[in-house]
Formats: sequence, C-alpha cells, structure tokens
Amino acid sequence: MARICVVTGSASGIGAATARLLRRQGCHVIGSDLHDADVVADLATTDGRAALVRGVSRLAGGRIDAVVANAGGGTPETSLSLNFFGAVATLAGLRPLLENSPAPRAVAVSSIASLGTTPTEIVERCLDMDEPGAIAAARTAFGHGGIRASGTDSVPDSGQTGLCLYATAKHALQDWCRRVAPTREWAGAGIALNVVALGFYDTPAAAYVLSNPALRAAMAARVPLRGAFPGRPEEAAALLAWCISAENAQMTGQVVFADGGYEVQLRQDRAA
Repeated sequence: MARICVVTGSASGIGAATARLLRRQGCHVIGSDLHDADVVADLATTDGRAALVRGVSRLAGGRIDAVVANAGGGTPETSLSLNFFGAVATLAGLRPLLENSPAPRAVAVSSIASLGTTPTEIVERCLDMDEPGAIAAARTAFGHGGIRASGTDSVPDSGQTGLCLYATAKHALQDWCRRVAPTREWAGAGIALNVVALGFYDTPAAAYVLSNPALRAAMAARVPLRGAFPGRPEEAAALLAWCISAENAQMTGQVVFADGGYEVQLRQDRAA
C-alpha cells in the first residue's frame, strides 16, 4: 500500500522537490500551497488552516502516513502566523489522521535563522499558543515596521524586521516540536516528529542572498563543507523524505541542521 504523504508549500522550491521525490518513491502525495496544489490554503490564516485539514481529510480518506510541514516565508505582517502558528496547526490538525498509519512520521522545516537572537517574550507567547498575544508582543517590540535595537531608538528596515520575525517563529517551532515529540499524543501514538533546519538552498526564497555577490560571498565563507553552498532543493528533499519514511524507526524530537556545517561552526561543541 502506497504511503500517503502531505507536503505543505508544495508548489515551489524545497516543497516541490520533496513532492516530486516522494512520488518517484511510490508515495501518494497531497500537496498544499497558495496555488497549484491539491489543497489550496493560506496557512497564515485560521480559515486556511481549517481548509487544509478539511481538504486533506477529504482526499486521504481517513489516514495519512506522513506530514512535511514545509510552508513558510511570508511578509513581516504574516511571518509569525505562517511560520509558527500555521506549521503547528498543520502538524496538530493532521495528527489524528497519522494515528491510523502503521508507521506515522512528521517533520517540520526550520532554518539556520533560528540560531539568531530572538525575543523571548514572543517565543513564549507562541509556545502558549497565544497568537493574538504573540502578534501584540511583536508589535510592541517592532516600531513602525521595524525592531528597535536594544538601548536605541533606531528602526531597521522591513527586511531586517522580517528576518527577525522569521527567526523567532522558527525558533519557537523547534521548541514546540521538541516539547511535544515525547508526549503520549505523539511518541505514545508511534508518531516520530522531527525538525530539519536548513541552510541556504538555491530556491526563489534565497534569491535575495544568492543574487547579491557580497552577501553570497559572506554566506559561503561561513559554510565549512566544501561544495555545500548553496544547497540544492533535491538534497533537502532527500533528507526530509528519509525523516518521514518507515525506515526512520528511532529518531524523534531532534533538530537536524542540514547546512553544510554552518551551525556547528557557529556553536562549535555546544549542542544547544
């Protein structure tokens, strides 16, 4: 029987590469995205999250075997809602369908951006599943579309704001997955839940770095594994596909950095 796999953000980039690989492996893939997908849903909204669960439930017939919570990005205004609350709603909302699988697996896609400094209050509101509170905390920290540097009144541009919010959302997502992975609802149901934190891959989302020679050179210098920068979407897809395969019978609750050594060079021998 073919494994039924849900991939969010399936219309482009790493999501599209993952969906293609899983289909080649014989899986039945249900893709979700803002367009060109089996289930069209905006995971930055509560209505879109409900539409995802309804659509997958209708197409899957009561059972899925794996979830790749890959959808992400967005604008500064939607970053927390999409990258944290949308991802958690995907995983939590589809979890009951995973319980009907003989080898249920789930993986969330994070980023090396999570290694940056993130506002603790916003992370805590996220982990409390308080979306209005998290957004309010972000609005308090972020003035006029930007976050004020500590001890100053300076306001960076929207690009810096967006990156900080994205990093905060991904940090919170990793913490949430680590928190719930060993619980009765997940591990107790046999569901392996992990996170893959990606470095820079050659996708449209990374174009702002890869198309800028100075930024590209600076990032390449921070990746110690020769030939690993930038990564190819197919490389990320291969790791994600293994995480949700039946062969992954032991690993759960882990944050795996697939970044050419960026994280280990940054943190060296510190595991957390």
